[in-house]
Amino acid sequence: MYTGTIAKRYATALADFAAARGEERTVFDQARSLVVYMTEVAQLRETVVAPTIDVERKVSLMAKCVGGEMCESMERFVRMVFAHRREHYLEFMLHSLVRIVKERHAIVDVDLTTAAPLDEQTQARIAELAKQLTGSREAELNCRVDENLIGGFRLRMDDKQVDASIRTQLEEVRRAMVGNNKRIL
Repeated sequence: MYTGTIAKRYATALADFAAARGEERTVFDQARSLVVYMTEVAQLRETVVAPTIDVERKVSLMAKCVGGEMCESMERFVRMVFAHRREHYLEFMLHSLVRIVKERHAIVDVDLTTAAPLDEQTQARIAELAKQLTGSREAELNCRVDENLIGGFRLRMDDKQVDASIRTQLEEVRRAMVGNNKRIL
């Protein structure tokens, strides 16, 4: 069986189980936290798949990653994954779960990079516009500051990207000038 198929089946089962128990949002938030930790901390990934480390220690470590205690649905899921020796697929399962819940609840990710920090009111307006443009019920705005942009912004929503940064505009002008003036008069 393929990794994607296994991950999707387990993730769908967890999403359905958590929704039936009223823990879907909690499971979603905890899965996102675990995805971040597993992506950024190689030692966590190694610990999760290590056969010499007992299940209780692994569960305890994962609970710390989500703030101290996993909800019952997530803990039961993690224990089941370990019991069935599917640890190698856990990170993929969590990614699949996040994607499934976002699709079910029409949640869109919005990555916004600006040259200077934005106030909360502007962030809220951008999130609201993203919801309207995508027809989503919720927009998760991830703001970053990149002083190299000089001014303007870069925006990414799903598969759409807008680069309205001053740096990019200056680069386009430079390319146009170099392309048109191949000889010096």
